[in-house]
Amino acid sequence: MATLRVVLALCALATAVCAYQPVPPGVVPLATFDGEKGTTWSWRLVNDPVMGGISKSTFNVDESGMQMNWKGEVKIVPKLAAPGFCNLETNTLLVNKANDARGTTHLLLRVKTSSPEYAGFKVSAAARTLNPQFASFKSNFTVPVGNNWTTVAVPWTSFSNDWSPFTGNCDTKDPTGKQHYCCSEEHPNVCITPADLKAIEQLGLWTEGVSGNFTLDIAWIGAGNMSALNAVTTPESEASEHNMTCSGPVQDTLRFNVTGLLAQDFLPLPALAKETLTEAVCCDSYFAPFAEPPNFFALPSIDMFSRLSKTQVNTFYDPVCGVPVFRAPVNRSFQDFEADTREHTWPSFREGEVTEHVTVRDDGTVVSSCGTKLGTYLPDSQGSRWCIDLVCIAGNPTN
Repeated sequence: MATLRVVLALCALATAVCAYQPVPPGVVPLATFDGEKGTTWSWRLVNDPVMGGISKSTFNVDESGMQMNWKGEVKIVPKLAAPGFCNLETNTLLVNKANDARGTTHLLLRVKTSSPEYAGFKVSAAARTLNPQFASFKSNFTVPVGNNWTTVAVPWTSFSNDWSPFTGNCDTKDPTGKQHYCCSEEHPNVCITPADLKAIEQLGLWTEGVSGNFTLDIAWIGAGNMSALNAVTTPESEASEHNMTCSGPVQDTLRFNVTGLLAQDFLPLPALAKETLTEAVCCDSYFAPFAEPPNFFALPSIDMFSRLSKTQVNTFYDPVCGVPVFRAPVNRSFQDFEADTREHTWPSFREGEVTEHVTVRDDGTVVSSCGTKLGTYLPDSQGSRWCIDLVCIAGNPTN
């Protein structure tokens, strides 16, 4: 621990040259690039040209910075008239399997990108299968704006081994008519199990289902038990790093059943005692690089779209001061609004759905007129897009 503190101190003094991103205590390391036995894998590319596509990518392992750098371009497959894929995966010739991840709640990726607008990042984990590439468990993830190192937390419950070979997603129907299913109470057979988490034999990174250029730097991949990792009250020495930037306290009662949800159950870093997810994501500068988990809006206990009107425009409010921040759907159907949100795994708003109480900072952070962080501005091929955290727009109107 003393050595780790020295390394981090040196990095703080020389951030321009020190790229080392150690796996923090409490995280089960699954893949690193530091030469450590049991977590240092060999990696290989499987791009779609082997299947008639024209997508391409390259990677290299930077041993000095103990990280892997991956970049490329996903292109439209002419025969399918749809985007192809790039895949970077561990070589299954490694005799030892990954560390036992049983008891953890999230897959964690320490990453950064200069292409946060790319919406096709996915991660996979294979276990107990003779076809680790295409019978793996897979989930989408998004990297925040800023080109800074950040820890992306992907709940194991968002992984499914019933994903489409055409899109990489678990909620789409193939041209053949086959419907795919995500992990849920209705389809538990596609969920990753404790037995799988004990026997992970391959990890994969994907850019799939969305055309465009991408870059991704990876420092490590791990697994963490969010409740156990964060349940301990933040030490006083670290509490000073938590700065609440909202104009006041979060409302006592919020919409969409998010009232009282604790940050420690959803985020990969220690939270303040009894700090709610809304306080952490929307107000706490310590968690500025973080968002609520992908597909949070679709959790059975939340189920945002079941709580919205399908025939009228729905208004979303700031959870602190209650001003209206988004209205949807506008100039599109309810079905289009839902499809856009499910595709990007966070509530997604377009031109005409943003109120005068919303602004975008130079770094892409979306904030309300009373200083609440709402999400990130991430335009895509369809135009402007506001990628928003549901907990930050779950407020009630005030006079």
